[in-house]
Amino acid sequence: MRDRDFSVILDNVNLSIILAIINGYDRFAQIMKKTGLQRGKLSRHLRRLLGTGWVIKSGSRYLPSGHIYVVYEVQDINGQIMLTLSTNKGAFIDPIYGLLVINGEPLSNYCASCPLRQTCVNNVKSLARKYGAELRGGGEPSEAYVELFRELIRRDLIRKLRSGWRLIIKR
Repeated sequence: MRDRDFSVILDNVNLSIILAIINGYDRFAQIMKKTGLQRGKLSRHLRRLLGTGWVIKSGSRYLPSGHIYVVYEVQDINGQIMLTLSTNKGAFIDPIYGLLVINGEPLSNYCASCPLRQTCVNNVKSLARKYGAELRGGGEPSEAYVELFRELIRRDLIRKLRSGWRLIIKR
């Protein structure tokens, strides 16, 4: 997704909506009850999430549009189209903890004082095993999440694009 579409998730209301959807509250009335938003406000935010590609609508259900969200930039350089994938911005859905948003480089010692540090360590190791990724280790959990995200892009997405997968960009 484009950077401006990715940034939509950084709004607290949009984030609460997608987290509700990920947790199984996928119908309009359920989302409204879970988030406490009024009908009109929820409708506007859902339209924005649909328009930017964060969610899709299937019948009366709202669902995440994917499991990995990659930020890209398209440039026209001398008639050649250049697609640049960001490895420090994006998101992926963690089946245990919900949505993990990567928005820039992690700060060093960011996790040192967090009371949930060990939980994150265990979770990122579990995710790495699930995706078959090897983490170099030694860093903070926030750094490991970014490393895992980069590995998923490099190993899976780029490989699949090179093997003939088609990339369709919707505007």
